[in-house]
Amino acid sequence: MKNNQSIAELLKSVNTAYLTDAEKYEAIARAERAEYIVASVASAIKAVKNLAIKIKSALVSSPAQHA
Repeated sequence: MKNNQSIAELLKSVNTAYLTDAEKYEAIARAERAEYIVASVASAIKAVKNLAIKIKSALVSSPAQHA
């Protein structure tokens, strides 16, 4: 089974005794921002792929359409 913990959750388990609270919060905020950007890019790629499939299926005519 795949473990889908967010980066922020994983950072909370790291020893951060040497960091200030501001540095901890900044690291978590950066991790959440990075996850959001990656999810957005993945979603955009998926949408473009689906659009390309729809366009391809619309342009490729089947033999039954010409009969």
